[in-house]
Amino acid sequence: MEDTTSADDVVKALTDLTESGVASERAALQSLGIGPNDAKVLRFLLQRDADDAPVTPRLLAEMLGISSAATTALIDRLAEAGWVERGPYPGDRRSIVVRETIDADSPARRVLAVRHSSASAAAGRLGAAERRIVADFLDDIARGETHDIDELRLHDKASRTT
Repeated sequence: MEDTTSADDVVKALTDLTESGVASERAALQSLGIGPNDAKVLRFLLQRDADDAPVTPRLLAEMLGISSAATTALIDRLAEAGWVERGPYPGDRRSIVVRETIDADSPARRVLAVRHSSASAAAGRLGAAERRIVADFLDDIARGETHDIDELRLHDKASRTT
């Protein structure tokens, strides 16, 4: 049996995935009453392993591209909601680390993990070679989009200065 999947079929599948991701993110943010940066931080913290380097406010600020004041406000919001806690940085009394404190059976944990769970399940059904092809394909798309956005920004910046 011949496979007749075209490049347009792949682009449509990627578009469908993007649209489902947007809808999923909108639902997650709405159900939890948080913003995109809050969700990004919570997901980042939830995906950390115990042996990963501690997460500092500075790391979060760099990851999000926001100021230290905005990072402090974000951490304050998440701590007030009971989703993160601050603790001392190992070996440095002046620094702090941020840890997630979401209960294992919390609906918030499940909502925040929807994409990760479904992607892990789908990837688990692939063989190692197929996973490498998919990972390379998605990385190529991400690099291409990043390059195109950078080019558009340069073009827009050049247009405004002339």
